[in-house]
Amino acid sequence: MAGLRNPINWPSRVTWAKGRAASAESQSEISISQASRRFSVQLSPVTLTYDQLMLAACMALLGIGLLMTQSADARIGLMVHNWFVRLVMNVEVIHAFLAMVLLIFLWRFDYRRLIGRRLALSIPSVLVVLSVICLALVLTRLGTDINGAKRWLMLRVGSHALSFEPSELAKWSLVLFISVYAVHRGQQIRSFWKGFVPLMAIVGATSALILKEDFGTAALVAGISVLLMLMAGCRWWHIAMLLPPALVVLYFAVWHVPYRRERLLIFMHPHMDPKGAGYNPIQSLLSFASGGFWGRGLGDGIQKMGYLPEDNTDFIFSLIAEELGFFGCMMVILLYLSLLFSGWQVARRSQDLFGKLLAFGCTAMIGLQAAMNIAVVTVTVPTKGIALPLISSGGTGWILTAGAIGLVMSVERVNRLEAGDRGSGGKSSSRGSSRGLSLVEKSAGIGAS
Repeated sequence: MAGLRNPINWPSRVTWAKGRAASAESQSEISISQASRRFSVQLSPVTLTYDQLMLAACMALLGIGLLMTQSADARIGLMVHNWFVRLVMNVEVIHAFLAMVLLIFLWRFDYRRLIGRRLALSIPSVLVVLSVICLALVLTRLGTDINGAKRWLMLRVGSHALSFEPSELAKWSLVLFISVYAVHRGQQIRSFWKGFVPLMAIVGATSALILKEDFGTAALVAGISVLLMLMAGCRWWHIAMLLPPALVVLYFAVWHVPYRRERLLIFMHPHMDPKGAGYNPIQSLLSFASGGFWGRGLGDGIQKMGYLPEDNTDFIFSLIAEELGFFGCMMVILLYLSLLFSGWQVARRSQDLFGKLLAFGCTAMIGLQAAMNIAVVTVTVPTKGIALPLISSGGTGWILTAGAIGLVMSVERVNRLEAGDRGSGGKSSSRGSSRGLSLVEKSAGIGAS
């Protein structure tokens, strides 16, 4: 069973051993050196499983997100009387709480229940249809324009307005759908007309609806979908056929949209247009330059006072660089790396195809999105609106990303429990494990038919 746990050992407890009771005659003979060794420290290792490591990383990233969004929203103004209540009971805290609730629920959930008996009636298929409908509604009058981008649906409940970003639901729905599609279609996925074309039609339609208002998320979703399709068994030359039309779409989506073309031309030399397309990159680089190694201190940033745009969403990593410095940036990057390492190990160790694809897709989506955001704020790539997972402000992103991590943690937990059942001769009384095993057997039968 040692191979089922990761090799990370942490100190768990410190015990203080009491000295032996000595007689009155011997107490006078105890030297100072012996008395100084009356207490001893005993360290014993704690072995974290990969799902526990992912939980710790997710909680840390959400905590940093709460701190930095609160810092970004701090402005010069009057002190209100109920400032503590507003600090504790605000929208970000509620979003973080809901994200952790969903993560823990899906962690204890058997992920194989998502497979379903039929592809059309499975939960991922329903979610894909729902996300496509929501994406289409965004393009109508029901869509809400925020900061020049029409990406949200707004629902008003009395005096409160609840916003929802359908592209967040779409990207996670596609990861689930491709994973379930590979299980139900089996070897048919290698067929061009029976497997590849229907799957590509769904991925293409969803990506096209996202592309209308969000180029960065569309590129992210399309890239991860292609990787998952290759892992699921699609032939590489089927995927290669997509390259010419993808280049055509890229040309018209970037070069024929004025603000995207301007960003592409100016990002290498932002000082040529410091008040226009180069403004965001210049202010982002100023944040990194003024932060230094240790930063200005939490809450003491200057760029958030109206200089750095989107300081609580797209450019929140720049705020981290200014207030927490190089140390804070590396801490965030290491947390993402630990999350990616754990997710990769979960995908590698999974015993079924659905678990492998699910764990890889969710992990790759988070990793690539984080890399794209960091590349944007460091002016490595042209500016595009894409959030930093679990840190940038946004209830839809926090909740659904935490839910995706919870599913990856469920893959690790279920596979670890069933490996323990096999190691003990199958005498475990766990009901969840037995139900999950029957689902795998059914899905294997579906794929073979």
